[in-house]
Formats: sequence, structure tokens, C-alpha cells
Amino acid sequence: MRNRSGAVFLPWLFILLMIGSLIWLLSRLNTGLQNTEGCRHNLEKIYEYLTLYERDNGRLPTFELYPEDPEGNLESLSNRLGEFSNFDPEWLICPASPELLKSHGITYLWNTALNQSSLSYRDEITWVLVDIQALVDDVPGPHFGTYHILYSDGRVERSASPPHSLPVQFD
Repeated sequence: MRNRSGAVFLPWLFILLMIGSLIWLLSRLNTGLQNTEGCRHNLEKIYEYLTLYERDNGRLPTFELYPEDPEGNLESLSNRLGEFSNFDPEWLICPASPELLKSHGITYLWNTALNQSSLSYRDEITWVLVDIQALVDDVPGPHFGTYHILYSDGRVERSASPPHSLPVQFD
């Protein structure tokens, strides 16, 4: 008599590997969706606090495209909006960004054309913040290959390409 245990074991191993792969894939997809929604929420909260800042000061502050030292720079987005007691600095970090970018304390680029201007009294709608990965053409956006863009009317949209008026792009 021959031993047929190997003939039974291999199909079951294949089925278990397929089920494990499917569970892993669904887990990664779920994490990506949660990160995308978290980023959208962050940008909506930042917009809320930018409008509060504008209401209190009559205009938006001056920010850099991306500050060298976000926490040490008194004029940075995190410090200016941090003047509000309920502002959470974690909102400045996209959950889908790589850890290296997260460690800087901000993962969004500011549209410097909005410095000392207004969100409320604009003739045209323009971008306010975008994921930092938009600076490099070869790096895909963190949200399934797309970028989140916050617009001056408060909308947050995903786009496969960065804003056209992004002042700097690196190769």
C-alpha cells in the first residue's frame, strides 16, 4: 500500500495559503481606507482652524511651503494653529505618509500664494494644502496613488496629479 498523505496535504496547504493571502490583502485594503479617511478628516479640521484664525486676525498668516523645523519655527502652521486650545498637532500628519515624513511633524504643503490673504473673500478657488509627496513626480500619492488636496472653499478631493500651481517640483 502506498501512503497518500502528501497528496491530501498539498491541496489543503494551497487552500490555507490562499485564505491567508486574501485575509492579508483585505487587511491592507482596510488600513489604506482608514488612512485615507483619516487624512481627509485632518484636512477638514485644519481648514476649520484656518477659518477661525482668519476670523480672529482678519487674514491668514504667512507660512512657508514646507517649514524646515515645524515645531521650532514660531510662524509655522503647527505653532500658529496651536494657539487654539483644541487644535491637535496630529492633524498636520497624514496617516498614510511614510514614517520618515511623519517624524517631521507635518506632511502637508502650504500654498504660499495664500499668505496674508483670505479663504472667505477669494474670487477664485485654489488649493490650500496638499500631501507632501506631490513634490516628487516619481513618488505615488499616499492614497492608492492619489493625493488629497484641500481647497479654499473647504473641499477635500483626491487627485492623481498635484495642483498645477505647486511652486516647486523635484526630480
